[in-house]
Amino acid sequence: MLNFFVLFSFCLISINGHGYLFEPVARSSAWLVDSSFKKCCTYSGHMEMFCGGVGHQWNANGGKCGICGEPYDRAVKLFEKGGTMYTGKIVQTYIQGEQIDVKVKLSANHQGYFEFRLCNVDSNPNSDATQECLDRRLLKIAGTDSTKYRDITKHGSEMITVRVQLPSDVVCQHCVFQWKYTTGNNWGRDPTTNKSGPGLGRENETFMGCSDITILTTSPTTTLPTLVISPTTTITTTTKLISRSTKYWSISLPKHWSALLTFISSLPTTTTTTTTTTTTTMTTKTTASLSAWSPLLVAYQRGDDVMYNGMKYRCVTSHRSYAGAEPSPLTWALWRKIE
Repeated sequence: MLNFFVLFSFCLISINGHGYLFEPVARSSAWLVDSSFKKCCTYSGHMEMFCGGVGHQWNANGGKCGICGEPYDRAVKLFEKGGTMYTGKIVQTYIQGEQIDVKVKLSANHQGYFEFRLCNVDSNPNSDATQECLDRRLLKIAGTDSTKYRDITKHGSEMITVRVQLPSDVVCQHCVFQWKYTTGNNWGRDPTTNKSGPGLGRENETFMGCSDITILTTSPTTTLPTLVISPTTTITTTTKLISRSTKYWSISLPKHWSALLTFISSLPTTTTTTTTTTTTTMTTKTTASLSAWSPLLVAYQRGDDVMYNGMKYRCVTSHRSYAGAEPSPLTWALWRKIE
């Protein structure tokens, strides 16, 4: 019976789950979805970002791990700033305070739980995120007060989608998003309850993934339309006819002069009154759309033309832009190159 227990424990320890952060895609897996990463950053071990293995993580590094899942004691980490496979390219754009769908692909499910963290690196453009910075922004699972997603077992070996709440007070051009998977497949003892079982100990296999994202403000700056004010002057002429009666002429004159004055005084008198009215006309001229493609959630409509990398493209499907959806042969569902 003891031999069976030892063998059972060994199997639990030695079976490795494999998985990776699919959306926002991890630095080590970005080559799977973005061709620009293939030449520099194709990495066959992208599903094994498990801190060098549970034994190395805990025996050599005291449980510490690189922020993207590489061994903590590796002098130069491939996917951290300064590494040969680091690019810093933004792979996804979000809005502050929104709930986002995070996708994780597992090839072997070993219970445990997911955690998600965030670090704004805008103030240190020459440095990468640190685990200390990431730990200060432990994100909550949307609709809960929990920072741990434990409903993993029911999914099996498939894509798992977790809705995560972004903080309302973080806006960044460059944030690092981290996924951490603490598995429950290692036998251990809970120091609080003193119970033993899979996942109850401290030394569990850990997977990590880090992504480069942008978080935009909910109040983007809007260019106001130009108002053109054109004053128009209208001149109105009014003509009045005034008749004067001869009864007001009482001067004693010779007969022929008297008749002439009587005739003249009976003629109508024309008085011209000019009224000037000024009317102000306001014309709204809409500011022309930018001709260059922008990744900042611009609402492109079908038929819109943009310039990108010196080439002209036409929108074929209405959508909001984001980093990674730039016009190219890979985004044929959104854009068509035109001559």
